[in-house]
Amino acid sequence: MIFTTWLYGLFLVVAVAVHWALPRAARPWWLIGAGIVFYANYYRPHLPLILVVTVLVYGTARLAVVREIRYRAALLATAIAATLGVLAYYKYTGFAFDTLTAAGVSVPGAWRPLVAEHVPLAISFFTFEYVHYLIEVRRGTLLPGRPRDFFLFILFFPTLVCGPIKRFGDFQPQVGTVDRPDHAEVALGLERIVVGLAKKLLVADTIQHLITPLWAVPLGQPTWLLWLMTYGYAFQILFDFSGYSDIAIGSAQLFGYHVPENFAYPYLQPNVARFWRCWHMSLTSWITDYVYIPLGGNRRGRMRAQVNRLVAMSLCGLWHGAAGHFVLWGAYHGVALDLYQVWRRVRVRLPGPASYGLLGRGIATVVTFHFVCIGWVLFVLDAATARVVIRRLVGLA
Repeated sequence: MIFTTWLYGLFLVVAVAVHWALPRAARPWWLIGAGIVFYANYYRPHLPLILVVTVLVYGTARLAVVREIRYRAALLATAIAATLGVLAYYKYTGFAFDTLTAAGVSVPGAWRPLVAEHVPLAISFFTFEYVHYLIEVRRGTLLPGRPRDFFLFILFFPTLVCGPIKRFGDFQPQVGTVDRPDHAEVALGLERIVVGLAKKLLVADTIQHLITPLWAVPLGQPTWLLWLMTYGYAFQILFDFSGYSDIAIGSAQLFGYHVPENFAYPYLQPNVARFWRCWHMSLTSWITDYVYIPLGGNRRGRMRAQVNRLVAMSLCGLWHGAAGHFVLWGAYHGVALDLYQVWRRVRVRLPGPASYGLLGRGIATVVTFHFVCIGWVLFVLDAATARVVIRRLVGLA
């Protein structure tokens, strides 16, 4: 069910009306049912998979906190590996086979049917929320909670399609706690939905209509048009993704729930580190907490920190899509983050003021924006084509 369709609008109106008409204790169960219906509308055969994995994740977490159970850490680690394995099978099996074939490794034809034909809707978002939950239970920073709360956390339909990625510790205290709708919150939610629809339908879709035919044949375009295409895609993806996030956040507010913000003017940031603190913020914080820091973060020296950033951002790229150019896009930003940390250390040793003032920030913002724009070329095109396009954009071809 796509957010920008009349069907979703009708579904949302009915869901909100019934939600507030029900007794408070029944509302979470209604939202769980609404989430099941929402998911089944997309591709019904995958619904049992999501429900079974959700039951197994919750059951494992409950079992792991029983004091008599031995090897709790191993049990939770197995559950984490299993959820990641489901993601890997559905999203990355084909990519793995293609990579092996490109590397000259013969893949038996009988293995090809193992590639899933359909990727379950939002499997990446489900997996990240499962993994967050299991890791925090393993660390002892989170109790499993009631089954109702966990199922609603996973199946809360406003965040099913494209996030934001939630945290159970923030979401659970909101379940079943609001007596009646707050008119100010409802108004803010409706406003957020309207803004999101405008971003998506009026801006992102209009730009997409103009530039998609050009991206189909990028090597046939003059350099000035390549720049316009690149700028266009930068704003298309921002308004598309932030528009969907606005609709999700606004929809959640109609039910009295608050979910994380996802975008905070990322193209107005003066460096790539600030960009990533403002772009897809729920994903950035997840990658930081559950990939970068477990790898060692910056606790094991500068060189190890640089490797950790590169690995974390490469995995971030792979999360966005099962193709080599997504990994390159992530690595591109990983290298940039490493170079920025080097620059910070060099900058404090240079003579002159600690800050370059408003002009300096403006120049840094323009440079950062263009760096990000060039990165989007890697995001859109295969590696070979992107290399040619980027060389032309920077005047090397």
